[in-house]
Amino acid sequence: MTRFFHKGDPLTREEWERLLKTVSAVGNATIARRFIQTTGPLGAGAQTVPTETLVGITEGYKSLMGEGGTRVIAGKKSSDIVPIVSKDFVLHWRDLAEARQTAQPLSFAKAAAAASSCARTEDKLVFYGHSAYGYEGLMTIAGRNTLSGLQWGEAGDAFNNFTKLTQILRARGYTGPFAAVVHPHIYAEMHRVLEGSTLLEIAHVKALLTGGVFRSSLLAPRTGFVVSTGKENLELVISVDTSLAFLGAKQMNLPFRVFKAIYLRILRSDAICTF
Repeated sequence: MTRFFHKGDPLTREEWERLLKTVSAVGNATIARRFIQTTGPLGAGAQTVPTETLVGITEGYKSLMGEGGTRVIAGKKSSDIVPIVSKDFVLHWRDLAEARQTAQPLSFAKAAAAASSCARTEDKLVFYGHSAYGYEGLMTIAGRNTLSGLQWGEAGDAFNNFTKLTQILRARGYTGPFAAVVHPHIYAEMHRVLEGSTLLEIAHVKALLTGGVFRSSLLAPRTGFVVSTGKENLELVISVDTSLAFLGAKQMNLPFRVFKAIYLRILRSDAICTF
């Protein structure tokens, strides 16, 4: 967590520590970071990230002397700007004065709300990218696998569906661990006991998807994805982790900015299967 200093710093060390702790805890509580490995923080000066697709990933070549075989090489190579996600909030000067006068903790509800907004935007960027700026997400990237027409209404449908989805990825050579993100309605429907079992269906699904099963309201109903996790397939590159900057007093009040700079690097798009 980075603290950006300015002249006329309005907060005490203790107030800063509490505020930074609040912003960091909320801002980093994303769905994406629960199954995607991260790289960084690289620093605010890391404005661009090189990206390359990997080809030639096949079974290891078997020989007596180590000759022959197909090398893993880079396919398409590009360099993209790391986007900044931010949200501003204002602490009223009288709220700060009252907290100090009464020796009561200053409310950081607005800071937490700004951090929560940034966390949600991070997930949206990871899931859908940003077409206007040329960023692709897990649900939109070209070359991903897709499976349509799945049914979710009956007990056992979810387990059967995720079996099909993982089989598609295994046929591409991926061995997992596999993780899934689904709409909350699908997640709720998996909390039912399967016939002939004493366990909830989601317990069987989690045994199949050892990378985790997560829910997000950012997804459309009856949609989601399964991905083979690991840095050989994708990673979240962090230039600046969830941070806080004081923007300078304005009309006696204290404006702050919660921000981060992150980029989803997808190396192998066929490690993803959407539905």
